Amino acid sequence: MNTEAATVPVEPRQPAPLARLDRAAIEAIVASGRRLLVQGGMGIHASDGLAGKVAAHRGARLVGVGTVSAVVKNADHLRREIRRARAEAPGGYVGLNLMAAVNKAEFELSARVAIEEGVSFIVQGAGISREIVKWCRAGNVPFAGIVSSGRLAAMYEKWGADFIVAEGAEAGGHIGDIGHPLPGLVDEVVAATSLPVVAAGGVDASDVARYFAAGAIGVQMASRFLACSDGDVHPNFKQMHLGKTDADITLITSCVKGMKARAVRNTFTDALARGESFPPRSKAWYFGPEGFHGRKKACVECLAAEVCLCRASQFRESFCITDALLAAAVKGDMEKGLFYTGSSITRIPELTTEELPTARALLEDLEARLALAEPSRLAAAG
Repeated sequence: MNTEAATVPVEPRQPAPLARLDRAAIEAIVASGRRLLVQGGMGIHASDGLAGKVAAHRGARLVGVGTVSAVVKNADHLRREIRRARAEAPGGYVGLNLMAAVNKAEFELSARVAIEEGVSFIVQGAGISREIVKWCRAGNVPFAGIVSSGRLAAMYEKWGADFIVAEGAEAGGHIGDIGHPLPGLVDEVVAATSLPVVAAGGVDASDVARYFAAGAIGVQMASRFLACSDGDVHPNFKQMHLGKTDADITLITSCVKGMKARAVRNTFTDALARGESFPPRSKAWYFGPEGFHGRKKACVECLAAEVCLCRASQFRESFCITDALLAAAVKGDMEKGLFYTGSSITRIPELTTEELPTARALLEDLEARLALAEPSRLAAAG
């Protein structure tokens, strides 16, 4: 017996590469009678562990699209999240959410890592960057722009975007235009561009068919996926999304350019409303002694220098957004954390985390709702 072959190491099977979510792929999905269901990328750690579970969905009416958030992730962390999602959804659609407002070095690093990993697309908001469109084109990665106006949608089409995410005033976190609700925005953006449009911001299961009828080729949901049994975020973060009314939601003035942002009301947001400030504290408990990209001070300069109000005031005004978001997503501090959320949380029926469905169950429920809402439309197979 020849035993030599038994000693030859076998290369582990690599996960199938992610599919490109370019305009042609979207048009093919729509032509098959299906639409996109996009999981929005959410803040520091908040949406970790969700992208692959959503991207694995291939239903009769919906194709799942997962999004990994790049916010305050070093290269290793970001690669792990992308690769985890790719392993959970072989050949699926997994993209990267990138904010133009972050530190320029981290913006470039995150884009480079995503392109190297072959993500399905990069979607960018919180500012405008023409550079990222060029990088995506050079790296053969589709680009999507987050917009709050038809004018910006038309600009992104001119620059070479593959699709548009129209984010209305009902969205969680930073809001581009608090006076522009999603229904009107979708109509405006669909009229302003020939690109495929995804509707985002406060979207609930009951809204999906409505936006498809308005011309959107997909919808993006974020807060609903935060309130599911999957994902790495602290259980208290999920609990903060349950049993809420309109009185439990507030708009704060963020440290990011003083933009308005939607969050769950708590002790922290009430303090911000009174004008209290929260200078940065040491983050060694999270980043370790080496700091964030070597930056070890209390302020890790997560935002571009001209963007952060707290840093610009020499830490006498506003608040440290990284401290506040880490307190919520990692520590689960329900009083001192900042819990960004969309307006749709008032329609989440569960009251305790023990009742929360899986991401898969949420998607199956959406499929069933669409089947009832669109009984006359033939569903495409698998």
